[in-house]
Amino acid sequence: MSGFRDTPYAWDIYAQQLFHHGHGLPIWLPDPDPTANEVQIGDVGWMNQGGFFQLFNAMKSQHDQPVGYGVPEDYTPFSEPNLIVTGPQERILQPLLYSRTVSEADVSGKASAGGPVPIPVASAGASFTFKCTADLGAFLMFSPKAYSTDIASRRHIVNYIRRNFPHWVDFADKFGLDLKQQELFFVSGAIKTSHWAVAAFHGQYKKKQGMLTADFSSAVGLNLSVSISNQSLPQSYYGTGPRRNPRPSTSSAVVRSSESRDESDATPEPVDQCIFIHYYKAKRRMWRPLDIKAAAGPHELPSPDPEDGGLDPVAAEDDSGSDEEGSRRRKFDPVNDLLDYILQNSEASIAIASDRDLYALFKDQEFPYDVTAALQELQPSIELDEHGVGTVSAAIDFSKTITADEPDPVDVPAEATTDVFAHGPQGIDSPPRAHSPTDGGDGESGRKLLNLGPPASVHDGSVTAITYSADGKYAASGSEDTTIILWDAPSNNALHTLSGHSDTVSSLAFSHDNQYLASGSSDEEVILWTVPGGQEYKRLSPGVPVHTVVYTPDGSKLIAGAYDGSMRIWDTETYELPRVIQKHVAVITFIIFTSDGRLMATGGTESDCYIWDLATLDQGEPKTVLQGHKGMVCAAAFSPDGNRIVTASDDGSARIWKTETGEALVILHEHTGPVWTVAFSPDGKRIASGSSDSTVKVCDSFSGERIFSLDGHDSMINAVQFSPGGQFIASAASDNTVRLWNAKDGSCVATFNEHSDNVTSVLFSPTDGTLMSGSHDGTVRIRPLMTV
Repeated sequence: MSGFRDTPYAWDIYAQQLFHHGHGLPIWLPDPDPTANEVQIGDVGWMNQGGFFQLFNAMKSQHDQPVGYGVPEDYTPFSEPNLIVTGPQERILQPLLYSRTVSEADVSGKASAGGPVPIPVASAGASFTFKCTADLGAFLMFSPKAYSTDIASRRHIVNYIRRNFPHWVDFADKFGLDLKQQELFFVSGAIKTSHWAVAAFHGQYKKKQGMLTADFSSAVGLNLSVSISNQSLPQSYYGTGPRRNPRPSTSSAVVRSSESRDESDATPEPVDQCIFIHYYKAKRRMWRPLDIKAAAGPHELPSPDPEDGGLDPVAAEDDSGSDEEGSRRRKFDPVNDLLDYILQNSEASIAIASDRDLYALFKDQEFPYDVTAALQELQPSIELDEHGVGTVSAAIDFSKTITADEPDPVDVPAEATTDVFAHGPQGIDSPPRAHSPTDGGDGESGRKLLNLGPPASVHDGSVTAITYSADGKYAASGSEDTTIILWDAPSNNALHTLSGHSDTVSSLAFSHDNQYLASGSSDEEVILWTVPGGQEYKRLSPGVPVHTVVYTPDGSKLIAGAYDGSMRIWDTETYELPRVIQKHVAVITFIIFTSDGRLMATGGTESDCYIWDLATLDQGEPKTVLQGHKGMVCAAAFSPDGNRIVTASDDGSARIWKTETGEALVILHEHTGPVWTVAFSPDGKRIASGSSDSTVKVCDSFSGERIFSLDGHDSMINAVQFSPGGQFIASAASDNTVRLWNAKDGSCVATFNEHSDNVTSVLFSPTDGTLMSGSHDGTVRIRPLMTV
């Protein structure tokens, strides 16, 4: 259970009392060592006295580590293909959080019902009066708004930890850190700000009045004092910072709204104080499944008293782990309870869990004080993979932004606005929330929540690539499980499962005559398969990991974009001696063509996008270079006439350029987060862009004026596309759904919720006959649509 063996320390009270807010583990000391590096996603380390300490960063190379420990044996960086990293984006908008043991709050004369408090950050000072409902509690104050960066690819993290966790444990032992296996953290998300103040209290404070006073005018931090019953808290129950000068950080740049953004803006104030972390932990089985009966069950352990804030200072011995762990004082960390639940209720050889799993499991109720007892009552399902890894089934939401005055959702009956489905819904879920377009809409429209039943076939890993043949007859999907499924698209039937790669299938492309399917992979191979037979026809070996494969529109060339930034070009008559063009310096993530096959655009993890004339491609020099983005170019789309191109960037902007000259015609700052995906309408008059801010914006492609905003998703948008006929817009998001919108007025036609994990891709068939999507859960959905 989540109690404490001894009288708790301030940092334990603080973590336990603020964990329920849903932001992850609260960090008592955002900068535990003024000489240390700031916390970053990918850090592997441990907690000590409320501060996080790094061993190494799994997302950096062996020679670019933030601390001096080195790296574990057989070290491989965490740089999986198609890894989704979101942010920085606004996460917590109000500057004061407090525990559930505080009530009757009043902020500078403005009453609040409890929870997040909207203190005006611009003021020089503020006061906060409260009443204690228990003997302990905690506060966090910070300025400015807090921003987050997250790794959203859950399956990638679990697989990486499974492969490397034993080396991490040995690595920690090497330095005599005396860490138990479940004390190692993998940081998957970080929430940061510039200035912070923390406080915790523990004593005879129940029903006592208190006051918190804060001064925001200090240039180096927040000045904070807390008194209860006219007595100030001991200094050991306070903390303020930063204790070092903030410094710029590319991983935590401040995101600004479109209203305040300007090309001439100065560099924003750095944000490098980590106040919450999202994290994963692992625990290997220390006994056989039959032996768990010897350990005390949850019903035998005393439960924390909610009246005391859920914290039991004299809890019973913790017998949920091994004997050697039983003698160690239990620190607050409910993820450990989830790890024990997995091991005690399955035959998993290793359990892997995260704080986000817990938030997802208890999203429909108040977060429990006694996590162990709550898990036993809830009995969440445990997924056991072929490697013996146990995880819980939980639909994680990466989108939640906490505002000071967040309205409750409004439930409305589910109504169909347009009957576009050839086969009606076979199940309608809970009533959806009301929706009306932000701009240009014509009132509210209901949503169909549709579940079309189980897919015909599924992958054993995340779906990493989907594509259609030119006539819409065939579809194909590739996965991190190294396989490809060839589909008969109209019937949604799987024709063949193709095995030949030894690593993630990163890209797929049908030849223009539908005779072959090309697949690219991280295993440095490109394989050609016969269609519809599904037999391996030819194997090409470019010698580098491949991210993107495409056929030119005339079918004369097959082009592979590699992780080293090179393009490998084969003549399709012979497939021999590919020409190599090296212009990019990093991975090429997209290659697209104009509809007439005259021009090609390439881009990736750089800020530049290259336009190529296919007639002079062999010369190795681009026709035009699009320069102006301040972040990587994530996606691009040509206008139907090929005269313009729109690019999306993680700098928060989308830009429309003239392809002949590279002139920036329109610069759009419609989003408050990175823009991951863009699309032109078939008539070229509009563009749609999707962002980590959970919205799709539809704008006039000539004036840049926003037409409407599609605000139905609850998490980052991974893909957006117009239907070939121009009637619909489809969007895929990390909230596990695909949404279909009326392109004319922005109303939501339907919400498909068949997937159980992030939906990373969505495509209309070229004939408007079907709509396909792929997800991290391994499923592919091909939905029939009526021709209207």
